[in-house]
Amino acid sequence: MAAATEREGRLRRTSIAVALGIFAVNLDFFGIQTALPVAAQELNSTITDLQWAVSGYLLSVACFLIIGGRLADIFGRRRFLLLGVSIFGVTSLIGGMATTPELLIIMRAVQGVGAAVLIPVGLSIVTNAYPPERVQRAVGTVMGTASVGIAFGPLIAGVLIQLLGWRWVLWLNVPVSIAVILLVLRDVKESRDEKADRRIDWWGLVLVAAAVGFFTYGIDASGAHGWASPTTIGFVVAGIIGFVALVAVELRARNPLLDLALFKIREFTVTVVAGVADNMAALAVMFAAMTYLQGVLMESALVAATAFLAFSAAYALGNQLSGVLSRFPSWLVMSGALLVGGLGTFLMGVFDAMPLFLIAAALSGVGLGLGWAFATVATQAVVPPRQAGLASGVVLTILIGMGGVAVAIASSVIEAHSATVESTTAAINWVFIGFGSMALLGCALITFLGRRGARAAQDTASTTA
Repeated sequence: MAAATEREGRLRRTSIAVALGIFAVNLDFFGIQTALPVAAQELNSTITDLQWAVSGYLLSVACFLIIGGRLADIFGRRRFLLLGVSIFGVTSLIGGMATTPELLIIMRAVQGVGAAVLIPVGLSIVTNAYPPERVQRAVGTVMGTASVGIAFGPLIAGVLIQLLGWRWVLWLNVPVSIAVILLVLRDVKESRDEKADRRIDWWGLVLVAAAVGFFTYGIDASGAHGWASPTTIGFVVAGIIGFVALVAVELRARNPLLDLALFKIREFTVTVVAGVADNMAALAVMFAAMTYLQGVLMESALVAATAFLAFSAAYALGNQLSGVLSRFPSWLVMSGALLVGGLGTFLMGVFDAMPLFLIAAALSGVGLGLGWAFATVATQAVVPPRQAGLASGVVLTILIGMGGVAVAIASSVIEAHSATVESTTAAINWVFIGFGSMALLGCALITFLGRRGARAAQDTASTTA
């Protein structure tokens, strides 16, 4: 009895450590965007130049998610989680002390490496710690708890900036990182893929970083150079070529960094497709809503963040529901998430009155928040536990990368129609309507694929019987 109680306590503290680490990443990401205008002014820079504090961070995250997750599977997840949290905390400390834009941007880029290791490795630790029948609920609980950082990141940042200054948005990560390290040292057991060859697939590692890096940079560059510019096209094409080369190399590798057999798992692939539609809509909504509140209505960062709670708090609630709904078929949950989130997003582009707009934002948030978290929950439950880190890295890379594409598209549409307040408002509305429609189409597609898969499974079971 005492042993069982101690085991449950250890599992609970392991979940708290991972949730706290991902909470810090969420809080940091949404908070730093609120801090940029004030930081740019203090560092004698411009918001456009300092935007690389966000773009460089995202580029690092995208490049190292798969690499960090797979290397942790091979060499030890506890070890890599400590490494990721340490990098995240130290760079937050130094970044908050920056006296030049260049130092802040460099620290943010390195901080992204820490976040890229922390998230997939943390989730894989939870997956391997819990019995298989409890994995979905455990991962859902972790994602739901960590989502508080998403809900209140902009608001907390607004309060910190007003009371203490923008540097505290970064410094807040330091005590949280220390707490995570202490919990990991005490309660997290080491685990790894015992079947994995310790030799590193260097070609796969280089191609993953290059392909994701080129593609992500190309999409990000579209905002400054335009979609038809040689810079944008060149980097995007280089990224696509890199992905093709990666697939060719990994199919022949004896010990591939990226095991493409994951995509032979139907539920994994269908869930990833649904997650892409969900996260593209979510990031487009976040970008367009904050642009509307601060750029059109000219609200302060604190007021805009408070209004944005209609979406972000509902998004966190949706994250919380992912663990509760784990007993239902993944395609059904993802279809429902896309239906609710898509409808809410669509209505955000229709309603002009602020009360109705905020109600639609809440509807959008709860649906899209559920889809984001459940995509992680469901994919972790259907892959072999020994590949949990790799699977998490793959899913997050695809979802975050395509989310970046959505932000670039939304930014281009809004910027192209920014001559007047009226035209900007119309463009923002079309962003909401367009991405809401995409989510609703995604709902129809996932429903079709899910029902077809369920019928095929029933036919197979009947034939076997």
